[in-house]
Amino acid sequence: MADRKDRIILHWKKVAFKGWFLVPGEYTGRLDGPELEVELAVSEEEKGAQPARTFRVFQQKAGTYGAYSDYMTRHGCACCSLTTLLAAYVPRYRALRPDETIARVEREHFDERVWKKNYGKHIARQMPVSLYGISRILTDCGVSHRYVGDFKDEDAVNEIRAHLRSGRPVVVETSRMKRQNGRIVRWFDKKFAGSYHTMILLGEDENGHFIFTDSATREWSGDWQRLKKAEPGDILSYMFPQKNIEDSHVYFSRRRNTGGYILMDV
Repeated sequence: MADRKDRIILHWKKVAFKGWFLVPGEYTGRLDGPELEVELAVSEEEKGAQPARTFRVFQQKAGTYGAYSDYMTRHGCACCSLTTLLAAYVPRYRALRPDETIARVEREHFDERVWKKNYGKHIARQMPVSLYGISRILTDCGVSHRYVGDFKDEDAVNEIRAHLRSGRPVVVETSRMKRQNGRIVRWFDKKFAGSYHTMILLGEDENGHFIFTDSATREWSGDWQRLKKAEPGDILSYMFPQKNIEDSHVYFSRRRNTGGYILMDV
């Protein structure tokens, strides 16, 4: 039987004095379907210089998550991103799906009472896993990373770009509000988020755009939905620093308790 998976290959390319960049290659199937397999490939000459990883990117509104389908449609971006990371970095989770992340992984790593409290609420009040919650599960699984809560815009974009050019992903959280020079200039822009939204930056292309995974569908991105690209400054203007850096809620609680980004493979 023919392999009908939606799949795209991104090739690592080393540019002298600049770093590693991603070059989109061949793909099969759709880029806007319920699941896209993104393979980061390394040439024979560069093998060993970069790990070859596969990121399985899930659509929130796929409707294939059983009892959690409604939750995924409303709140599933962080769960989708967490599932993508675990499937890429933790061998025992290679076949993991978002509904299993909720039912099994979150329940195993978080306090049972906290898990039951979140998913026992009315669907509208259930919350997505926070960046802190993602970081906690990654720590439990032995995945090297660093959670950066508070940040200054210029420092953040420089750190994120340098990290991506070293061939390592970055998990980011965006909001519907657009910022400029640290101040909100548009409250309901919604380019990257209906409210808040978690995505994974995989790398930078040769034109300086960040390439990232996305569980949501945005009209502005055409057929490229599970995988998108945008200007670094554009993405940064929708990110926001965490004000309460001591917060330890594993599920989203309030804006001041979340925000920032996660540097992978540190």
